[in-house]
Amino acid sequence: MTSQLIGSQVVPLRSLVFAIEAGSFTLAARKLGITPSGVSKHISRLEDALGARLLERTTRSVRATHAGRELYRRVRPLFEAFEEAEAAVREQQDEIAGSVRISAAPAFGRACLVPALAALAHEHPKLDFEVQLTGRRLDFVEDEIDLAVREGALVDSTLTALKLGQTDVLLCAAPRYLELYGRPRKVSDLERHTMLSLPTNAPALRRAHGTALRGLKLHSRFRVDDLFSLRDLAERGAGIAALPDYLARSSLESGALSVVLPRTRIASVPVQIVFPTRRHLPRRVTAVIEAIRAHTVLGYSHPRG
Repeated sequence: MTSQLIGSQVVPLRSLVFAIEAGSFTLAARKLGITPSGVSKHISRLEDALGARLLERTTRSVRATHAGRELYRRVRPLFEAFEEAEAAVREQQDEIAGSVRISAAPAFGRACLVPALAALAHEHPKLDFEVQLTGRRLDFVEDEIDLAVREGALVDSTLTALKLGQTDVLLCAAPRYLELYGRPRKVSDLERHTMLSLPTNAPALRRAHGTALRGLKLHSRFRVDDLFSLRDLAERGAGIAALPDYLARSSLESGALSVVLPRTRIASVPVQIVFPTRRHLPRRVTAVIEAIRAHTVLGYSHPRG
């Protein structure tokens, strides 16, 4: 039998194997999920292709001929190998193991991503992580990453996105600072206060947040390119910082920080998990996605004042 003929007769060969092992078209059909007449047609087609009778048929059972037994002996190991390979692939897909490469902004990474991955690592000892915390949006192909958490509008429409929610940007200050310098009652009061910002924070806020801060002359005494450092400065009473809620939450709940101008909407920024495609996503990647979604809490309900 040529390789081309073998390729065209894979289904009939499988029917032959099951029929010989079951000794019945009916039992073979149940295992294959087809009708007994379908099994019979497959084997007849195989016999026609080979020019040899493979089974002796009776009303209740079937028995292999010498040619049928010889063919069965040779092809059964091929199907066993296929079944083993199929089982191995499925086991690999089911088992949460291997390496996952993830990218996120530094603040979100430290505040939300790393705790989620630490919890997942305890559950799955064979799962490894490579995390890149950067403000630069990495390329999935060139940088070989599996998924990323991105804040703000998505530029690449070819990516699959799962929305985590919206992070609110909050103006925060330490109670000690507010006792010394007073609590702002309206947006224009911010001009008399010390602001803590990223290097480009103030103009970016004015552009992104509509009229809330437009036209204000804000004094940023500290400009630091790390949101954790801005939070630390705010907790030490150095000024008022604009912080995402996921970063400010623990400090607000402990009382180390207080929300300033809670009625003023500074910004709500969408946060998404993005990856190239949903199709055939490895189990290890879906496990990371599920962990991030389970451990990330966005939005902050603070008292109105």
